Amino acid sequence: MSAPCLRLLTSILFFIICHVANAQNGVNDDVTTVAAILDSATTGAADNSTVPPASTNNSNNTNQGLKTPTIFGMRVELPADDPFGYDKHGVCSVAPEEEFKVVIYGNHLDKIHQIIWTFTNNCSEPAYVIDALNHFKTHFNHKATFHLTLKLLPEMVHAYKMCVKPKVALGAPPVGEIYPIDDISTWLTTERPPKEYFLPLPLQIACIGFLLVLSALFSGLTLGLMSLTPQELELVIKSGAVKEQKCARKILPIRKKGNLLLCSLLLGNVIVNSAISILMGELTTGIYALIGSTLGIVIFGEILPQSICVKKGLEVGAHTISITQLFIMLTFPIAWPVSKLLDCLLGDEYQAYDRKRLMELIKMSITDNGQVSNELKIAVGAMEIADKVVRNVMTKIEDVFMLPDTTILNAKTVMEIVKMGYTRIPVYQYGDKNNVTDMLFVKDLALLDPDDNFTVKTVCGYHKHPVKFVMNDTPLPNLLEAFKKGEGHLAMVKKLINTDEGHDPTYELVGVVTLEDIVEEILQAEINDEFDIVTDNVNKVKIKKDQNRDATKYFGDHEAPQTMISMQLQMVALQWLVSNERAFRQEFLDTNVLERLIRSSARRVDVSALMAMGDDAINVPRLAKVYQKDEPSDKYILILEGRIQVTIGASGMMFEAGPWHHFGGEIMAKMVEGAATLGRSMSIVGTSDLSARRPDLMFRPDYSAVVKEDCTYLEISVAAFINAYKASNDLSDVSHNSSAHGSQISLAEKAGPITDPSAMLVPENVRKPSIVSVDTTPRILNLVGQHPAPVAEEEEMSLLDKA
Repeated sequence: MSAPCLRLLTSILFFIICHVANAQNGVNDDVTTVAAILDSATTGAADNSTVPPASTNNSNNTNQGLKTPTIFGMRVELPADDPFGYDKHGVCSVAPEEEFKVVIYGNHLDKIHQIIWTFTNNCSEPAYVIDALNHFKTHFNHKATFHLTLKLLPEMVHAYKMCVKPKVALGAPPVGEIYPIDDISTWLTTERPPKEYFLPLPLQIACIGFLLVLSALFSGLTLGLMSLTPQELELVIKSGAVKEQKCARKILPIRKKGNLLLCSLLLGNVIVNSAISILMGELTTGIYALIGSTLGIVIFGEILPQSICVKKGLEVGAHTISITQLFIMLTFPIAWPVSKLLDCLLGDEYQAYDRKRLMELIKMSITDNGQVSNELKIAVGAMEIADKVVRNVMTKIEDVFMLPDTTILNAKTVMEIVKMGYTRIPVYQYGDKNNVTDMLFVKDLALLDPDDNFTVKTVCGYHKHPVKFVMNDTPLPNLLEAFKKGEGHLAMVKKLINTDEGHDPTYELVGVVTLEDIVEEILQAEINDEFDIVTDNVNKVKIKKDQNRDATKYFGDHEAPQTMISMQLQMVALQWLVSNERAFRQEFLDTNVLERLIRSSARRVDVSALMAMGDDAINVPRLAKVYQKDEPSDKYILILEGRIQVTIGASGMMFEAGPWHHFGGEIMAKMVEGAATLGRSMSIVGTSDLSARRPDLMFRPDYSAVVKEDCTYLEISVAAFINAYKASNDLSDVSHNSSAHGSQISLAEKAGPITDPSAMLVPENVRKPSIVSVDTTPRILNLVGQHPAPVAEEEEMSLLDKA
């Protein structure tokens, strides 16, 4: 047993015996008893292991009534990561100019007056004096603690020694000369103990570098060799370059022992990395050792070698085959049993190629050009078709052009369908794209007279082309057989979405599949048929075609299509306009005129049809744009059904406006303010003409408004409002004349139908209310819904002259 351990055990034994001596022999005999036991306990120990009790050497007879303090041992409490500590002789080393805690053990420590530290053998020359009354933190009979800070020792001085000065009884003579305690366990030094290494420092650094090289080798070979399967090595031996064949022949024998090779490399890697961590911890401590070993292992032992061996694994493995065989031999006692266990659990690594692997090998050998490459693509496509289902090749429903059955096949519609290039068009009912009921063929339009304005439903009902539906998980070979039997070349794909027991299954349309989609999979090439808005169903790259696909031609050049709204919705819209906009009240517009204005101003935008006929889903169709930021507009908009997306400001903040939200209120405010000037003569054909002649009646929005879903709204232009305003004035004059002659004719009953949603402006200078009869009133009302002609003024003049 070492001397420090023996001293610690002796001190503990002294502490216990002190209590026994006090209890059995009385107060006056305890020191003598402890000294006797100390002599017997330490007999035969090493020279440095003997720890005599510390006491004053001058015990006069006059102080026999006062017990003498005795020091058994001392402990210095330092932080766990403190580089200082005890040296091999048992002397405690502390950092200079840093405070530390000292704990002393002994007997009668409460009789200590002072503890003196000196670096000489003379206690009368103190370096530090610890007064028990002022500096002791705890002070008991057997234990005392205090804090101490030491300066750096002078040269040629090795330790601070402790001197104990006891208390003096009242009336007793002073204590004689005291001496330092000879027990080296009570000494303190500021000299830092020399660092001890496992090996000499240069040799240890060299070992760390060598171990890093081995770690890099094991890590690189684990990735490089294990990534090369025996099949690949045999393939290289038979068909590779000469140099590659040599390398593969060297590696193949040990690579066939896959689990043994893996266990040996991993075991060697773990041993080497552990050794690096231990040696690095000896060079430095704490966080520095952790960072140093981690960086060394990760960068030089993992990243660099694996990045090299992943590309050069064959060459590296062949040139280091001797080192690999050596470590297999060294780790054989441990690696061999583990490898046999893995062989039993995981089975043999060598496997033959099945059909899927053969297909992948063929794919890997396909080059970008050449006749052989195209043949291989077709072979792979024919082999892969058995593993694919309809959802893998279909065109998604959002990319399919469809038409509602209510679409009127006029000249513009037919021309647009022909320009789109589609030959078969799915037709849905009730505005629900999930309810496809018919198929419209373009050839059905060959003998159709566009002037007859047949609907799509009428044409499809005459020809009755069957619509084929398939499930999205139908295997492609089965669908191909159905197409070969003459069951059409197109099928709608549906998916089961409700399988609750007790209810009928519910299906949802998810796409369209054609015979060309299946042929594309076999040929491994894209055929851009009429349903392919994108080049393929994966990357979604848009097809750029030469024809113009502006869907707004379907509805006209400038306006959204006019629509019919229910009587209830007309009445609600009339009440809302009268309640919220002064311009529509009785003082400006007659109720009958306002009703006709609402009916002629109703618009509907079918966004789904526009997006299907447009160039792409990113560019917004023209008819869906209600307002453009900073572009003058003369339209007042009131949303009846649907929603409009509004984009405000430079930041592009967006919100959605719903039913009964209106835009262009500034125009109606200008109408009210300029009511007196609305009667002057002008014949306005379009917005540009209005901008040139009456710019004060337009407004410039600071936002953009776009229809994002099917929407019905009122679109009242300045020209329509002015025309309605003039018609109201004429009706007011006619009403006045009729009352004078006792006429009771209902204007609403006499008014004829409105055939066109545009407005005609009646010049004020030719208005002659005094000569307008009741018979002309319906014709005046009907002017609210007619398109203005370039000769509008002449027509109006002739109309009034005849009256």
